[in-house]
Amino acid sequence: MTLALLVTALLGAAAASSAAARGNTLTADQAKARALAADVATLDGRIDAAVQRFARATGALQAVRRQIGDNSRLQRLARLELDVARATLLSRAVSLYKHDDVSTLDALLSADDFAELVDQMAMARHVARGDQDVLRTIAQTKRQLVDTAVALAADERTAEKLVAARSAELAGIRARLGERRALLADVRADIRRAATRQAAAKPAPGPTVDPETASAGQGEWWPLIRSAAAAQGVSARGMYRLMMIESGGSATVVSAAGFVGLFQYAPSTWKGSWNTYRSASITDGAAQIQATALAIHLGHGPAWWGPSFAWAFQGR
Repeated sequence: MTLALLVTALLGAAAASSAAARGNTLTADQAKARALAADVATLDGRIDAAVQRFARATGALQAVRRQIGDNSRLQRLARLELDVARATLLSRAVSLYKHDDVSTLDALLSADDFAELVDQMAMARHVARGDQDVLRTIAQTKRQLVDTAVALAADERTAEKLVAARSAELAGIRARLGERRALLADVRADIRRAATRQAAAKPAPGPTVDPETASAGQGEWWPLIRSAAAAQGVSARGMYRLMMIESGGSATVVSAAGFVGLFQYAPSTWKGSWNTYRSASITDGAAQIQATALAIHLGHGPAWWGPSFAWAFQGR
């Protein structure tokens, strides 16, 4: 082999190796993007639940504080009633004391008869006992309200701790979600750059599915794709091409990276809160078609399928 031929062969091998490396990098980035998107979907679901827990804790704290306010008003009312009752009792005691200055003979002479005198004395004793009962009842109510205030203060401290914990939990999830979204944005940028380089290096890039053939739509899945796409307002042809790229139309195929089914979902993504069809098996082709139409409608297409999505939906 001449030197020129040797150099040419070496350059060709290097170019092929470089192209393979770029392809491997792109594939790895796509898998990483899908995993990150699955993390984002999971965290989105967790943040919804965390927000609900925070709202419940805040509501409980507000309820305790309303009870504390009501109890404080009742305490003020009880103190006022107790002061009035004491003043009334004191006034009557003074009256009785003044009445005691009157001699028995005066009392007898002032009464029409002995029965009336007895009735007057019995009434005075009855009123005195009633005043004492009222005084004891109000004092007991005041003590109960003080005990309630102590219990409510403890409940408030507990509720405040729970609100603080829920707030910290929510902040932590939001921070992690922000980190994952930022990392996902970086990976997507890497994918776009790699796809651009790959497109520049190869005149016929992309999957080995003929766009014209794929656009026509055929087979058992095509009617379902048309129906689901129409319901979500997305391109049926684009969905069909994406399916052919990802799985070739096999509902049970599993990739080396663990992606499953017609549109190659990660199990964690399939179980995300976004997916209203997640109760179905991930290998249920009809469910994957419905879920994919929904995912594309929600705007997840570019993130989850990357260059494959761009190629499938070119020209719609």
